[in-house]
Amino acid sequence: MDAIDKVILSELIRDGRVSFRDLAERVRLSPTATAERVRKLQESGIISGFRAEVDMAALGRPLKAFIDVRLRPGPDHAELEAALLTLPAVLSGAHVTGRWDYTLTVACRDVAELDEVVMALPGSYGVVETNTRLLLRELAGSGAEALTRLLG
Repeated sequence: MDAIDKVILSELIRDGRVSFRDLAERVRLSPTATAERVRKLQESGIISGFRAEVDMAALGRPLKAFIDVRLRPGPDHAELEAALLTLPAVLSGAHVTGRWDYTLTVACRDVAELDEVVMALPGSYGVVETNTRLLLRELAGSGAEALTRLLG
C-alpha cells in the first residue's frame, strides 16, 4: 500500500459514497486508475465493505447501553452467541477477556425495554451475572477519524 492508497482510504473513510470521479480529483489520478486501486484494496481485504451509519435515535431507539455478561464455566457459547444476535435490541456483541465473557451493545426504545433485555439474560444459556452501563454521550471523534490518523 503506497501513499496514494492511504489517501484513497482516508477519503473513503470520510465519505464512502464519493464518486470515483471526485475521488480521482482528490488523489490526482484518472477515475479508471482510482477505481482499479479501490478494487485492489477490496480484493486484498483492506476494504471489507461500505456501510451506512444509522442514527438509532432517529429509528426510535435512543437509549444505548453496554451489557457485560458472565457465563458459568464450561458451556458451549455458540448457542448463546446465536441467540443474543437475534434479540432486536442487540446491535453487536464481543467475546472479551477479564471478569466478563461478553459485552453487548444494545439500543432500546426506553428504560422498560432495556430492563426486559437485562432481566431475560440471567438463566439463559448459562448467564450467571450481568452489568449494565448506559452510554451518556459518544466522543466527538469517530472510528473513521482514528483510522485516518493511523494512515498518517
